[in-house]
Amino acid sequence: MTLALIDLLATFYLNGNLVRMEAIARSMLLAVPNDIVALQFLGLSLYLRGRTEDAYRLFKRYVSLTTNPQTQQKLLTSCELAANAIYQAATRPGSGLAKGWHGIAEILSHLGYGRHAVRARRAARASAG
Repeated sequence: MTLALIDLLATFYLNGNLVRMEAIARSMLLAVPNDIVALQFLGLSLYLRGRTEDAYRLFKRYVSLTTNPQTQQKLLTSCELAANAIYQAATRPGSGLAKGWHGIAEILSHLGYGRHAVRARRAARASAG
């Protein structure tokens, strides 16, 4: 199921169907709250549709989730396996999300989250192969 959701996310992104991409990312968040892939691709969808403030809030939430030690510990105890599987699927070679990861890296860099932008660039390289 995880691969199917990632494939849909990639298909909608590559076809420019950002509304459907948003719907997939939101459904992923319903299944795995605070999933970092879903947060970032939802943020990308909103950003590309001109909803920059909403997008920035999601990116800030992602950064907070991945830098706050208390939150990181909480994430490790809830939905860890599902979130890890989603990230692995989203960064697998040929996932179709390389361009999306690159866009996310640009937004994170613009927001001043350099370390997180580097992680997104790594994801772009990994998923391009």
